[in-house]
Amino acid sequence: MNAAIALARKDLLITRRAPLLALISILVPVAFTFLYAIVIHVSTTATIAIADEDGTPRSAEFIEVMEEMRNSDGNYYEILTTDPGRAVEMYEARDVGAMLTIPAGFAQAVDTGDSPAVTLSLINIDADGTKNQHLRIEEALRQFQQEQPGAPPSQLSITETTILDHDIPVTLYLGSALIIFAVLYAGIVNIGVGIAREWEERTAKGLVLSPSGRLSLIAGKWAAGAVTSLITIAATLAGISWVLDYPLAQLGWRSAGVLAIIWIYGAALGTLLGVALRRSLPLVPIAVIIAVTHFLVSGYESYIRGFAHGGVIEPLWAATHWIPLAPLFDILRFEVASLPQPGNAAAGVFGSLLLAAALVALAAWRLTRALRFTQGQ
Repeated sequence: MNAAIALARKDLLITRRAPLLALISILVPVAFTFLYAIVIHVSTTATIAIADEDGTPRSAEFIEVMEEMRNSDGNYYEILTTDPGRAVEMYEARDVGAMLTIPAGFAQAVDTGDSPAVTLSLINIDADGTKNQHLRIEEALRQFQQEQPGAPPSQLSITETTILDHDIPVTLYLGSALIIFAVLYAGIVNIGVGIAREWEERTAKGLVLSPSGRLSLIAGKWAAGAVTSLITIAATLAGISWVLDYPLAQLGWRSAGVLAIIWIYGAALGTLLGVALRRSLPLVPIAVIIAVTHFLVSGYESYIRGFAHGGVIEPLWAATHWIPLAPLFDILRFEVASLPQPGNAAAGVFGSLLLAAALVALAAWRLTRALRFTQGQ
């Protein structure tokens, strides 16, 4: 134990004197989560300029329908202007990606029972964005027509049954996955770099062959890595809370336990990578790849499910059923969304801990099985 504490103190001192690698372990997940959080916001609410050439109470009612359309994540539209001249200026200057023109005669068409017509002008650089605009405008027109006096009943009736008690907002769904990504990355990098640094500084031989043994080396690295990881996790939580308005207060003991397990799993991966690579430089990009892969496969499961109908996506989606970490994402997001815990929560917890133990055992075996010291060691 004394040896492990001494190693932890030494690593923290080195980190304080040469903080570059520690800063990388903080900046990468914070930057990734910050940028992705911005994308989440952009995909929820679309800006639009409306050229209301009709200028009647009917057109105002239609605009009000558009303003009130929303889902659990926010409003569908942010209407920047309804002035026809200003709308055209904004669209031509590319200050807005879409312009909706409500032509003169719109109210007359509504009052006479004709189908009201509008014109949608798009900067169609993004096919998915174009699709969303079409669907939202069509829904707005449908809602507007149904609100008119004497409107015939809708010919479309949808009965919805759901698995969960209520929808999980995308800010909570993906925000929870971003938190897990940051914790996993912090565990891999902080532990992996700490171990690899012993080979780079030519101190590995004495530590591996010392009477304290391999476990003291690993325990010391984990203790020091936990301190720097806490800084990374705190910075990530602050960023997500600010950008996504993520409700950190709703993270309870289950979420804290999940994050601890994720960090342990990441630390186990970092231990194995540090022993195998023995170099800090290649370890960092590998850690990014591993963490992003877990984020996409396990944290993005509901998104890729819709594309799992052939090709490489199908086995990728199937992998989410046997990767132990996958249920941990749901434990976190279900708790913050005030939903009952998933049925496979226990399998995710014990499976992840067993996998972490196997990775550490393999790393410890490699420390004694392949004692190859270079650079004069």
